[in-house]
This record gives sequence, structure tokens and C-alpha cells, in this order.
Amino acid sequence: MESKFQQLEFRELMSIPVRNGIYKSKEFHGRGCKIVNMGELFSYSRLNTSIEMKRVELSEKECATSLLNTGDLIFARRSLTAEGAGKCSLIVNADDLTTFESSIIRVRLNQKIANPAYYYYLFNSNYGKWLLSTILRQTAVSGITGSDLNKLIVPNPPRTIQDSISKLLSSLDDKIAINQKINCDLEQMSQTLFKSWFVDFDPVIDNALDAGNSIPEALQSRAELRQKVRNSADFKPLPADIRALFPAEFEETELGWVPKGWITTSFNDLIELIGGGTPKTSVEEYWNGDIPWFSVVDAPNESDVYVLTTEKNITTEGLNNSSAKLLRKGTTIISARGTVGKCAMVAVPMAMNQSCYGVIGKNNISDEYVYFQLKNTVQTLQQMGHGSVFNTITRDTFKNIKVPFCDEELTKSYSLLVKNYFSKILNNNYQNIALTNLRDTLLPKLISGELSLEDLPDLIKQTEAA
Repeated sequence: MESKFQQLEFRELMSIPVRNGIYKSKEFHGRGCKIVNMGELFSYSRLNTSIEMKRVELSEKECATSLLNTGDLIFARRSLTAEGAGKCSLIVNADDLTTFESSIIRVRLNQKIANPAYYYYLFNSNYGKWLLSTILRQTAVSGITGSDLNKLIVPNPPRTIQDSISKLLSSLDDKIAINQKINCDLEQMSQTLFKSWFVDFDPVIDNALDAGNSIPEALQSRAELRQKVRNSADFKPLPADIRALFPAEFEETELGWVPKGWITTSFNDLIELIGGGTPKTSVEEYWNGDIPWFSVVDAPNESDVYVLTTEKNITTEGLNNSSAKLLRKGTTIISARGTVGKCAMVAVPMAMNQSCYGVIGKNNISDEYVYFQLKNTVQTLQQMGHGSVFNTITRDTFKNIKVPFCDEELTKSYSLLVKNYFSKILNNNYQNIALTNLRDTLLPKLISGELSLEDLPDLIKQTEAA
């Protein structure tokens, strides 16, 4: 990609020389300032140091030379994959004292002539990734060096143009981040309500307290917490018709104390499991169709709930000539092998590979109930394995998980209450896809100078108003 802008060696834009991160032995870990590891670099393209991180103790000299400032660029110095080497992130906020580990290179630009956000977007464009590939060194692992990074020839438009481009692209990323935060809050609210009803049995405790019934000793601490919530000024009781769906007493079962009248059953008895499949990769007619085909790489962020698009698509012919099945909207997919326990709800009809199960409720048990009960089951499996990663999920796994169950009507009442939350999450996901596509379309054209901001007056106005 040719750039219409002035070209300079990258080192000419830096205020101080590039620096590799620090290595500290184990006795210095667990206290001191935060440290950005490769996990944070790859998880957060625009990194705010207020997030939780590991900590490491630094000397005064190390503090003077190896801390991160707002506006610093950090690059992955090495990676197990060629695609990971050179990964660039921007420190958007460094309020907390934070350093960076030895596999990371820090670049601090002279902000009189270089806007860090502009160069962050440059190195995350296809052109920037190509530039980084020209200095990639292949040894035992893929990597780049600070000295090679210095010599890269990069475009250097006037600072005012850098600022305008960065403002436009950052506004799109900001809107994406806001939608993701809203999704996180909505998913958490839905999950909290599920736990309140189906795990902690708060409405049963409410009914028991109002009826003057005794609370089992094992549930006393929960009842005390619940009473504090009920006494708070902003407490809003459930509507009477929903509370009437819950009993006012508990009974002891093999699972402990559960609402009186609820059954203790295998989770497998509540759901229908659907297997997946892979069309023959050697048959071209089976692939690149219009049916999304899910594998674990397509799993969304937990808070985004829904999977809308997939890396690979299959054709109707591929579906009909394999064990893959078309899943209806609302089906929950859980990864059963490899990366185990990832859950996603299907937003559009799609198929999936054989490393996953599709899960729907029997007898009209609601989709949202199944989704959260499945996530709760994953947590149970992890606890049974003492927090370790379990290797596979089979049909027997679901048979061995026991859950207390109410009835279909209560699951529908739950879904009616969270339906608007899920709808908003889905709408935000679609909006983020549109915003991401717009950003990725504009990015290379703006970076190269092929497209000027004067060509985008309406979008600029929207950005300034945001």
C-alpha cells in the first residue's frame, strides 16, 4: 500500500529509545506495581491499567526506566505464532503504576509530532501488519526486535491529520466499548436474577419470611442477607403472580435444601442434546455457502452471549451430506472438547462441528433458562475438578449433574423478565459488527491518504457530536 504522506524511520518519531520489558525472579512477584503480561497485551488492544493484573516489585532504577505512561505503544516482542509477533496495543490510561514484562517492547513517541493513537491504528491496519512482517525473525519462536522496529519506514502525515483520523477511529472504538460494557451489565443482571431464583431461592425465602415459616439452618445466612435487601429503601418485591409460582417452604433432598415441591433430576432429563458434524473438506461444493458453521474459535465474549457470524460457512449440500444439523435460533452451543465449556446462544440458524453440543429445553423449557443453567453446570464441573480445566463433556456428563427443577411455567416467567436484556445485547452485537466493519473499511484508506476526512463530512459531524 502506497502512502501519500511523508515517510520517516520510526525512531525519528520517538522521544526516548525503545525498551524491552523487565524480567524478575519469583521472589519479587505478588507485590508492588502492576505488570502487563502477554495476556493483557493480546486481550486489550486499547489498555487501561486500572484492570486487575499481577504485581511485581521494582527497584528505584527500574521505576525510572520501565514504567508505562498514557500514550505508550507496546509490541509483542515474540510469540508462538507469526501472527502474534508484533501485536501492538495502546496504553490509553496509565493512572496506576504499571510496568511490562520482558516479552514486550515499549515505544514512547514524541507527541509534538506523533499522535500515539494514529500509530496504534497504523500498526493494526493490514499495511502496518505487513510492515511488521518485514522485520519478523523466525527462530524457535516468531519475534521482532527493537532495533528492527526503529528502522521501519512509516508514514508521518501532519499532526493535525493524525489527530483527526485518530479521533474518528477512536470514536468508533469508543462506541463499540460502550456497547460491550452495556452487554456486560445486562448479562450480569440476567445471570444475577437466574442465581437468585434457581440457585439461592430468594423468592422462596421471601415467601417463607412473609408466611412466618421457619428457614432451615443451612439457609440462615442467606435469609439474613435477604432480609437486609428487603429492608433497603430501593427494594422492589416481585409481582404477586410471579411470587405465587414459588412455594413458601423448603424440603431436604440429596442436593440439600430445595424449594418444597421441586423435583431433583438429572440435567439430561431437562434438555435435548444435538450433535454436530463436519462436511468433507475435500468437497468444494460443501463449503463457502450461506449456513454459518460454528467451532470454538467463533465463541463470543461471555457478555455478548450470542454468536452471529462464523469464520466458516457451509452449503445446504454440505449440511445434508454430513452429521451436522441446523440449529434453531435460541439454541445454546457448548464446546465439549478442546477448549471445553464455552457457551454461546445461536442468533441465526447455523450448524456446528462435532466438538460441540447444541442444547435446547424439553417440554418448552425456556432458552434463557437453559443457557444459564448450562453455564451454572460448567461452574459445577469446574468446582468438582477443584478449579481445573476438564478435558471433555459427554452425554454422561449431563446425566451425572443433578439440579433442582421447578416447572416450565417458572422458566418462561424468568425469560419474560430478561427478554428485553437479551434483545438489547443482540442489537448491540449487530451494531458493533457494523461499527467494526466501518472502522476496518476506513482504516487502510485513511492511513494511506487514499481517503481524506473531507470525504466524510457526515461521519465527522457524528463523531464531534458523540
